[in-house]
Amino acid sequence: MNMADELQAARLDLTNKINLEFDRLLQLLDHGAPAQTERILPLSTDPVAFRGTKPIAVLFGNERMAVTSWKGVFVAILSRCNQSPSHHTALMELRGRTAGKIRVFLSQSPGNMSRPVRIASEMYAETHYGSETLIHILCERILAPVHFDYSDIQIVIADR
Repeated sequence: MNMADELQAARLDLTNKINLEFDRLLQLLDHGAPAQTERILPLSTDPVAFRGTKPIAVLFGNERMAVTSWKGVFVAILSRCNQSPSHHTALMELRGRTAGKIRVFLSQSPGNMSRPVRIASEMYAETHYGSETLIHILCERILAPVHFDYSDIQIVIADR
């Protein structure tokens, strides 16, 4: 990501935080009870920032997709990547070639996976990781090698 993209992402993050805080204050005036607040972080954020957080949704540009877990985030984004014919082909070629110390990240069958999830016919992904590791694997070990642009994807997390 170049400097201009990083500045745009920072601007968007700050704008979202300001809007959410004003929405919370307005709701307090209207209803007297605090609303659940959320933070929006770009997928390109250092995965450490996701540790200990609860995802609410994935934003694909202006489209919001509700999720309830980091596994849901992983599946939503990987499934979106798989929708493109060229990325599907690249993902199919990546099966069995990218792995951690113990398990492969993508495989043509769920065998030897702890928590496999089916992405497509003959494509399964391992999801037995914490939020930080799962996002790192998704971005660095799967999406980057298949040249999937995830700069417009953001994660909505519940504020504590």
